[in-house]
Amino acid sequence: MSDEAETPWGWRLLGWVGWALVVTALGALGWLWRLDRTRVWETPRFGSSLVLLRGAAAAPSAVTWLVAVNPECSHCKVVLARLCARPPGGVRVGALIVDTPRRPAPSALAALPGGPIWWDVRNDWRRRWGHRVYGEVLRFDPRGRYLSTRLQPPAP
Repeated sequence: MSDEAETPWGWRLLGWVGWALVVTALGALGWLWRLDRTRVWETPRFGSSLVLLRGAAAAPSAVTWLVAVNPECSHCKVVLARLCARPPGGVRVGALIVDTPRRPAPSALAALPGGPIWWDVRNDWRRRWGHRVYGEVLRFDPRGRYLSTRLQPPAP
């Protein structure tokens, strides 16, 4: 005798419904991923949506690297600290506070090392620029034009 003959009809139906839900969920996830990947995002830029919370002097020819930091993310702080400890020549390293709807507390700012700190007030980093990786480094030329984004490897 086969197992199918011994399995009640209701259980078989429930199994098929379960598999249909899994396939539908995977299809929806794939569709959303494709929609996100084909969307045209705005180019990151310094602008009115970025509020300078802490300034730092820099040479006029300095390139600016901004580390996307959520004040509650320890990984972000490690990446920022590592870059601030050994900045490449001619580079000013700063923090871009992201995913924080309220102005960060002074204690949160004091916990961030060195350099300038900007706050993304309108959440453009995620909503308009399409970025989502905490600890990524956005690089800007001395005039504030976007150059590229790079992901930092995990700390040793």
